[in-house]
Formats: sequence, C-alpha cells, structure tokens
Amino acid sequence: MPELPDLEVIAANLAPRVVDRTIRGAEALHPAFLQSTDPPLAEMEGRAIEEIWRRGKYLLFRLTGGLLFAVHLMRAGWVWHGASRYSATKSTVFRIELDDGNDIRVIEAGFPKLTRGWLLSSLDQGPLSGLGVEPLGEEFTLERFAAIVSGKRRQIKKVLVDQKLIAGIGNAYSDEILFEARLSPFRYAHTLSPAEIERLWRAIPEVLRWAISEIKARVGDGLYQEEERSFLRVHGRAGKPCPRCSTPIGEVLLSGQRTDFCPHCQHVDELPPRSGSRGDRGTKDKP
Repeated sequence: MPELPDLEVIAANLAPRVVDRTIRGAEALHPAFLQSTDPPLAEMEGRAIEEIWRRGKYLLFRLTGGLLFAVHLMRAGWVWHGASRYSATKSTVFRIELDDGNDIRVIEAGFPKLTRGWLLSSLDQGPLSGLGVEPLGEEFTLERFAAIVSGKRRQIKKVLVDQKLIAGIGNAYSDEILFEARLSPFRYAHTLSPAEIERLWRAIPEVLRWAISEIKARVGDGLYQEEERSFLRVHGRAGKPCPRCSTPIGEVLLSGQRTDFCPHCQHVDELPPRSGSRGDRGTKDKP
C-alpha cells in the first residue's frame, strides 16, 4: 500500500505533467470507485488542475473554483499519465481526459477493485475530515506528539499507523521508524519515557524524508507502478542480517500485519502473545 513517502513522490512527479491543464471529461470505469455524489462528477469538466499534493494516504487534486478530488490507491492502485488515444484497459478504474490530449488514469489490476475516489468541496469533508496530524508539517511538534502518545495503552506501532492520530504512516514505515528510534514495536505507548518519546518524535520525519529522497533517487521523474522499497532496512527483510548489528531480522504478525524488527537493536526479547513469528524473540516490555 502506498504510504506517505510514495505519495509525496507521485504528487511531485505528476504535477509538472498536469498542473494548469483543463479537464475535458472524467469517467469512473468501476462502479465502486467514486464514493461521493455531491458535487456530481460532471462538475470536474472545464476546470483546470491547480495543484496536486498529499494528505495522509490520499492523493489530492485542487481544481479551479475550490473543488477537490481525492484518491486513495489502497493496496495495488497506481497512477498513469499518457495519451488519451490509448484505449482504457480492464485495469483502469478512473479516467480524466485533459485538454492536451493526455489522460490521468487510476489503474488497479486484479480483483477486488479497492481504489477509491471522492469529489469534495473542502478539506473537512469525506475521508479527509478525521485525519490526524501531518508528520512533516509544522504542527507536528514534540508537545503535540507527546500528547498523542502519552497514556495510551496501545502498542506503539498501532499508534503510529492510526490515521486518526498521525496521517500517512503505514505498516512499512512504522517498522523503519521504530528501528531508527531503537524501540520495540510491541512496547505500549504509556511505558515510554519522555526521552524515548522525543527520540521517536525525531525519528518520524527523519525516516520519512530519507525515504522520499531514496525513492526519488531510484524512480527519477517517472510514475512507477509498484512501491520502491529496496532500500528499507528492516521491513520485508525477515531473516536477513540487521544493517547495524547483523542479528537476523525478526518478523511477527501483529494484528494481521507483518511486523519486522531487529531483536537486538530494538530490545526485543519475548514475542507478544498469540503472534505468529519468523523471528526467535519478541518484547521484554509488557503492558
């Protein structure tokens, strides 16, 4: 699933191709894609694209007149830009025709089709209304992060991926952030000391900005079809040596999500109850 770094690069690479172009038409090619009916889809026609950016895990298009188009790529969606003359395939779930003879298309191969879109009048509507703080924004202060974390009797990884608390971090980058902060993903948030909270707060934007630069270095100006994560240090590397200490990376299923960690660097000694594992240790910190 695309996370904050992926979407930042997609927005940056798509914008030079389509900003200031006028929309000739928009068409939902899968019945479940468009999740809003007011304003109607026809309202996109004749409007120019003013800006493309990201909010949480949503790719946003600002159109003239204040209209917003939000896209969630879910697990396997991606964005294509190319000539309108090419026929839409069965994998195309949404299509925007532009005045320069090109299309923006949302593509999702296979079934079920999970990508979703919303046409909105403001940022406080639809799925955007309940999103948490942006971890790369000025509002992401230590004080605000401490208020989010302090006292929560939830494992810290679950706090990081809760979109109502912090917007944009998912499974992969929560693993990388916790590795950078040298914290067990199984620690409960209320057990973190002030120093650990600050260390985690500093690790979040550091890892996200690092990932954006790594992705950009690999994909250049292209619109890529799959997440570029070859540079990650722990996520997806179960059984491989930790880049810091060479201990084999451990893996468990935490609430159905693959969670990867270094047992040594992240002080993980005992697995949490009822978790399947591919590592030999878990956490010493219990609630």
